[in-house]
Amino acid sequence: MRGNAMSQRDVLGGLFAAIANGRRRSLLFPASRKEFAGALQTEDIVRALGHIGECEPCVQAGLEVLARARQELVRTVVTLGPGRKASLDFYIEADIESCCLLDSEVQRALAGRTTSVLPPSLSLGVRPLATYVHESRGESEAAVAARFRVSAKELMLLGGEMNQRLSVVCAYLSALYDAQEAADSLGFLNQSLLGDGQETLSWRFRRHRSVEGRTLAQCLEGLSRAADGAMYEFGTGYSYERASYQFEQMRRFHHQLDLFRKACRPGADCWSDLTDRAAYSKTRR
Repeated sequence: MRGNAMSQRDVLGGLFAAIANGRRRSLLFPASRKEFAGALQTEDIVRALGHIGECEPCVQAGLEVLARARQELVRTVVTLGPGRKASLDFYIEADIESCCLLDSEVQRALAGRTTSVLPPSLSLGVRPLATYVHESRGESEAAVAARFRVSAKELMLLGGEMNQRLSVVCAYLSALYDAQEAADSLGFLNQSLLGDGQETLSWRFRRHRSVEGRTLAQCLEGLSRAADGAMYEFGTGYSYERASYQFEQMRRFHHQLDLFRKACRPGADCWSDLTDRAAYSKTRR
C-alpha cells in the first residue's frame, strides 16, 4: 500500500505542475537543479539564480525569516528550467508542522516585498530535510515510464471518475517517457532545432521517415489528446470503459515502440529493411 500511495502522490504532483505550466513539457524535460550545503549569503543565491528579475528582495525575505526563527540552512536547492518559474527551496532540520509555519511566514514576507500585481519572479519554500533524500534521487526515463504505467492501471481499477481521468493522463505520460527514452537512444533521432515539448518529440519520430516512425508519432499524439480531454474537459462523465480504452492504447504503443527499437538496433534482422526504406524516402524529398 505504501508503494501505491507514493506513486499516486508523485502522479498528482506532476499533474498539478503540468496544469500550472499550461503544457506538460516540464514533465518530460526536467529542470536544472543546483544544490548547496550549509549557510549561504544572499549574493551567493542570487548568483546561482543568474540574477533573474528582481530576485534579490525575494531571497532576502526568505533568509530573514529563517534567521529570526534561528533556523540554520542545511541544504539549499535552486531549480531553473524552460517554461518554469525559478524556485528556491530551503531545507532545514525541523518537523513538517514547523516547516509549514515558517513557509507561511516566508510567503507573507515575500508578499510584503512585492507590491506589484504581477507574481514575484521567484518561488520560495521551506521544507523539512527528511523530504530531500527522496527528491534528490534521479530516475531513468524507462523507470518513470514503468511507474506511470503501474499508476495508470491502479487508478483505473480503483474506480470513480477522477481516478479514471488520472489513469488516462498516467497512460499518456508512460508512453511519453518511454518514447523520449527511445528517441534519445537512437542516434539518427538527435534533438532538433525546435523547442522542447510534445511537438518536438513527434517530429523526432517523423524524422526517421518510415511508416513505423510516423505511426508512433500519431499514436503518441492520440494519447496526448486523450490526456488533454481527461484533464480539461469536464462537461461529461468519464467512464471505466473510456479509461480502459486508453490504457489498451498505451499498452499497444509500448509494444509498437519495442518493435521499433529492435528494428532500429544495428545488427537486428529488420535493421536494413527499416533504415533502407527511411533512406529511400529521404532521397525523394
